[in-house]
Amino acid sequence: MISHHLIHALLVSAPTATSAKPGTSLNRAALTGLGLKGLPLKPEVLKVSKGAAAMDDSDETKQRKLETLGEMPAVDMTMADGEASVGDLEVDDDDEEANRMDQAIKSKAADAMEEDEDAVDPLDAFMSSVSVEVKKVDEEDLKKMIGVKGISSKPLAERMGDDGEDEVMEAVVVEDELDTTDLNPEDILALAAKKAKKKDIAAVDHSRVKYEPFRKEFYVPPPDIAAMTDEEADLLRLELDGIKIRGIDCPRPVTKWSHFGLPASCLDVIKRLNYIAPTAIQAQAIPAIMSGRDVIGVAKTGSGKTIAFLLPLFRHIKDQRPLEQMEGPLAIVMTPTRELAVQIHRECKPFLRVMNLRAVCAYGGSPIKDQIAELKKGAEIIVCTPGRMIDLLTANSGRVTNLKRVTYVVLDEADRMFDMGFEPQVMKIINNIRPDRQTVLFSATFPKQMDSLARKILQKPLEITVGGRSVVAAEIEQIVEVRPEESKFNRLLDILGQMYNEDPECRTLIFVDRQEAADNLLRDLMRKGYLCMSLHGGKDQVDRDSTIADFKSGVVPIVIATSVAARGLDVKQLKLVINFDAPNHMEDYVHRAGRTGRAGNKGTCVTFITPEQERYSVDIYRALKASNAAVPSELEELANGFLEKVKSGKAQVAGSGFGGKGLDRLDKEREAKDRAERKAYGEPEEEKVDEAAVKTPTTAGDDMTFGNFKVEIKRGPAPDSSKGLLGVAGAAAAARRLAHAKEEEKLQASLKAAQDAAARAGKDTAAHKQALSVMAKLNAQMKATRLVLQSQIQADESGLRKANLDSTDFHAIIPINDYPQKARWRVTNKETMVQLIDMTGASVTNKGIYYESGKEPPLEGPPKLHLLIESNEEYRVEQAVREIKRLLIEASAAALQAEMRNPTAVAGRYSVV
Repeated sequence: MISHHLIHALLVSAPTATSAKPGTSLNRAALTGLGLKGLPLKPEVLKVSKGAAAMDDSDETKQRKLETLGEMPAVDMTMADGEASVGDLEVDDDDEEANRMDQAIKSKAADAMEEDEDAVDPLDAFMSSVSVEVKKVDEEDLKKMIGVKGISSKPLAERMGDDGEDEVMEAVVVEDELDTTDLNPEDILALAAKKAKKKDIAAVDHSRVKYEPFRKEFYVPPPDIAAMTDEEADLLRLELDGIKIRGIDCPRPVTKWSHFGLPASCLDVIKRLNYIAPTAIQAQAIPAIMSGRDVIGVAKTGSGKTIAFLLPLFRHIKDQRPLEQMEGPLAIVMTPTRELAVQIHRECKPFLRVMNLRAVCAYGGSPIKDQIAELKKGAEIIVCTPGRMIDLLTANSGRVTNLKRVTYVVLDEADRMFDMGFEPQVMKIINNIRPDRQTVLFSATFPKQMDSLARKILQKPLEITVGGRSVVAAEIEQIVEVRPEESKFNRLLDILGQMYNEDPECRTLIFVDRQEAADNLLRDLMRKGYLCMSLHGGKDQVDRDSTIADFKSGVVPIVIATSVAARGLDVKQLKLVINFDAPNHMEDYVHRAGRTGRAGNKGTCVTFITPEQERYSVDIYRALKASNAAVPSELEELANGFLEKVKSGKAQVAGSGFGGKGLDRLDKEREAKDRAERKAYGEPEEEKVDEAAVKTPTTAGDDMTFGNFKVEIKRGPAPDSSKGLLGVAGAAAAARRLAHAKEEEKLQASLKAAQDAAARAGKDTAAHKQALSVMAKLNAQMKATRLVLQSQIQADESGLRKANLDSTDFHAIIPINDYPQKARWRVTNKETMVQLIDMTGASVTNKGIYYESGKEPPLEGPPKLHLLIESNEEYRVEQAVREIKRLLIEASAAALQAEMRNPTAVAGRYSVV
């Protein structure tokens, strides 16, 4: 007989199997909560499992029975084969017994838990402590983020729940992703302003900062220099390439390195570098800088300007106490291009080793983390570009470096540093440096419009000019060729072939005006078998660095570059510079040519200019004249012809290439904007629009004024403009008017002469009577001439009306050629034309073609773009003119606003093929 316990075990297996089914209902609830309502469980499966499980009619139940029996083989040892199965009554009894046993087990477990209540599981205790710690860390991070981003903590705290891990993380995500639905408007504005200013340097109130004193004056003139008279000093300056001084108390120039008072280690490096004697700019600029003066140094390319500001820099730094932990640099050298920064840093290195100084070269395009690591080690000198310097000053909330100890500032290629691209960034850095700093500016060119901007950051500066402000060095042979565009490439191949036959080791630098032009010329030269590379701002910084290194080492003898390589690049064997595309201003030409002929060596600069580039010929002509070079006759004719066009108003002078953003430039931009708005609104040129004038109603005459042109509503049919400016009939009428005007002018002159004669003669004399009779005849003749002209005009109008039966009684002509493109399109598109005709009842026709600014239509060609308004009623024409004026004003104002929002918007450089 099978024991009751074994039967109970066999019967309990069925409820155990079915007990898994409530879990299915939990899973179903979970799926429903996730939104998966379209996947319900099958009700028939549940039904079978509930009803048939106890009767063993389900396959699933049978499998569970076999698994249960298989788990306890030891119990089956005493079982007899062929035993009869149990009945339903026995099952019911055993169910009750099983329930009692389950309750007993549960009660024992509850008692055990009550007994061990004080003994906490170590794992549970550890996990609870970790969760508390995580909650604290999250709260601290949230407070930090709220403090950094400037967001009010109160609204966020109100939105956080009490059981807050999930809510805390949710708030963080809201801040990171700028979920504006959960933030107050004040929070959004504060966060947006903070993010917009993340690259801004906070303004420093220098009056509240206590700077430590420093010394600027180190130069003590040697006895033989101090004993020199002013006349002897002037004569020495004249011998040194004609040095010109602007300013007071300038020290006298020196001619030996030993006179500068430099450390012995510096003099040893100078001797090792074979610097025989100071150049002209070094002889005058080094004493001036070491005397503590602010200096503007202007000298020709390749004259040693870098050493002129580096040697005083080293002396300046060595006089101050060493750097401590987390202190910023003592000197900053800023340059416009990355390659120039690398070159200046390389020239520093021989002096840095012997003077135990550190310098960091920081420029864009390279990893900022490496530069941050170098700065944290401590560096007395930073050679940088302005943009990367601002990045370093704002990195890590300003903890990387600072400007508190900077006392010596150098701007190399200073004219470009005050251009529109660099000036805002440079001034951000300059304004955060102590006001009593020493500032030094150097460049080979310094236009006058840059001079006033530069002097705003200087204090009683000395301006030292060697040679001229924008002069090509005398060692450079300059060749300018005027030739058509299609012949330039073949001529380039001729020059390269001739040069490399004479000197296979020479280097050639070819300048073009655009990045894609550099890549296209590179492709063409590679096809012809020349090994070359391109260099421009569109290339990766790693590629730019490797191109410069290969060019200097001679691996690549030819480099095709834009003007990014025109400043500061120093290559020893560079003997040929070719301006494949003509430079667009004189300073760019001087710097391009100055890449060759450096340090007294000879060089050649060849420039190609096409007849279509005549606007650039004037600057090249002036540069050749200033450097006493031969001027080709073709170039002189091109320049003179362009100047004649400028005088007659048919052309505009080429831009200077500079656009400094000083107050003068801002004032000019504001005035230009005001003029454009006045022209669009039809206001006089000299007056400003005031509120009183805006409030007063305008008259009909004001409505008819378009800029400087007043629209007149004329009687009679409109003139035919299809055959030139006036048409045949119009030309004949104009000729008649001109002839009558000349005749009337002669009669007026005769009448005035008769009046003078009558005034001179006494009264009641024969001469007086004769003069009066002449005056009477002349007056009668003038009246007759006017009557004849009036009759001819009426005859012409009647003839035109007979010739054109559809002609109207009134017409007006509105010039729209000189308005912005959006304004022209607004009044000439089909939809506007239909609306005007429906609204006014007048006929509106688009006439003429568009001519660019400065161009005039030929006599036999179509006139400038204009609108012709025609109607038999005068008020309809007047109404159409007013509506067109309103449309032009709205469209012109919209065009001005769009240009102000994006002033540098230009067409794309590259096209997708």
